[in-house]
Amino acid sequence: MNIAVASNAVADRAVTVDSADYYAALKSRAAEIESRYRLSTPRSAENFRRAATVFPGGYTRDAIMRGPHPTFVDRASGASMIDVDGRTRTDFWFNATSLPLGHAHPAVVAAIQNQAPRGTAYYAPTMHEVVLAEVLLERLPGAEQIRFANSGSEAVMMAVRFARAYRSPRSGGARGSERSQVVKFEGSYHGSYDDVSWSVSPGLSEVGTHDAPHAVAETAGLAGTDGRVVVLPFNDPAVLRRYVEVHHDEIAALLIEPMANRIGLLIPDRAFLIEARALCDRHGIVLIFDEVIGFRVGYGGVQGLLGITPDLTALGKIIGGGFAVGAVAGRSQILDLSTPDRSHRVTHAGTFNGNPMMAVAGRATMDELTPDAFDRLAALGAYARAGLLAAARGLPLQVTGEGSLFKVTATARNLHDYRDAATADKRWESLCSLALLNDGFVLTPAIAGCVSTVTTREDVDALLSAFRDIVTM
Repeated sequence: MNIAVASNAVADRAVTVDSADYYAALKSRAAEIESRYRLSTPRSAENFRRAATVFPGGYTRDAIMRGPHPTFVDRASGASMIDVDGRTRTDFWFNATSLPLGHAHPAVVAAIQNQAPRGTAYYAPTMHEVVLAEVLLERLPGAEQIRFANSGSEAVMMAVRFARAYRSPRSGGARGSERSQVVKFEGSYHGSYDDVSWSVSPGLSEVGTHDAPHAVAETAGLAGTDGRVVVLPFNDPAVLRRYVEVHHDEIAALLIEPMANRIGLLIPDRAFLIEARALCDRHGIVLIFDEVIGFRVGYGGVQGLLGITPDLTALGKIIGGGFAVGAVAGRSQILDLSTPDRSHRVTHAGTFNGNPMMAVAGRATMDELTPDAFDRLAALGAYARAGLLAAARGLPLQVTGEGSLFKVTATARNLHDYRDAATADKRWESLCSLALLNDGFVLTPAIAGCVSTVTTREDVDALLSAFRDIVTM
């Protein structure tokens, strides 16, 4: 199966409606949509006011920010969440894709109930972390060793640290050359680590030329990029080749999302990933895949579907069964740089790394995610994308995604890179998402969603019906 073609084919259609007029129609209803939300969530509004007294702006987690206020959840089971106002909502984001079995899956609940009385964390290893590591390495054929962390951000941070150490002569690095530069790609999100928090969602007025993008800070408080980070356009093998051929003696790693979340859950052209692999092989550069989200796409992640193997893989989300988790997996030649008997080793402490609660929940989740389970998830995800595409036909909306994931982007442009995605009307997307939430469906404010093993075809049909009503009104 040509995954790249499958991912992008849904965007290949004519737009017959004027974009500005189309987006304006929904935006003219903003007051009505927001008023309906406020009326249905008075206790959430009250809770948010209380949260604002202890959290700056009321939030301790950026990903859940939503106007006019977030929905506070009381409990969840399967594909359903019950909010503090007693409303049942069908979940189509499952804590940022991290719950592929849905909420409170019986196998996961049983695993953590069995472990909790035995202790939740120790100043010692357990066999639970060893077994989970073995399960994950079996699914990543190019990976020989793994280290656990506590978030996807931390996993990326550690992967970058390993890559830089591998290129350092003090650590006996390959060819004995000192390299510190990491190449990342415009529009890619790799967590909150400083060296990757560049050009994640820059304004189009800030980005510079396509061939030489500016590195734009995603957050205040960054120290700069000199000698550390370079940003290149996503999905452009020619620009990547030209840059690497000139600067390879400076580059420690290429850091790539094989499924780019912020660009539309988009798998790049296969040629881009093949070129990246070939350049890394030619010049002794470490190729890192960030599969924190992408590992949900198939039994072996995106790399398993495409048959392209990185040197290191950053993991998170689904591998922890609903608990905080991260991991970096890859070639033993690189990960061995953290072994205790080395000088100038890569150090990596963490009070909760590989803790038994995460490990048993992760193992229970992986056991349920068989190849057949991934086939069913992919089929339902494809059904959802096809239904969204049918509803969006002729409209300035793009539908993308792969496996269990889908995304609607409010632009008339086919999505190929960040600059296409950045033309989206974000206000329209947030209002459409809020209108769907009013109808009982949880997606991101940017209309990204996913299905899990507990999602039914009837759940998807109900979402599609609500989406059709909103976009054709």
